[in-house]
Amino acid sequence: MKPAGPTFLRVREAAVILGISASAAYELVNTWLASDGQTGLPAVRLGRTIRIPRAAIERLAAVGSAGDGDGTGGAA
Repeated sequence: MKPAGPTFLRVREAAVILGISASAAYELVNTWLASDGQTGLPAVRLGRTIRIPRAAIERLAAVGSAGDGDGTGGAA
């Protein structure tokens, strides 16, 4: 089944879905790009634009925050 909506989102669109500010989303994207994908919000640079894969947003929603890795969303 095909997912609803576009395959890639603008950073601001991803921020709305995640419930964070656009500046926080850009900070996480820049962390991802600077760390070669080790931490931050997964992103793809297409020329001068940055896009967030919808699949990455769906994984974050299912698992929790990008940095905790334990699936609790940062909960103790």
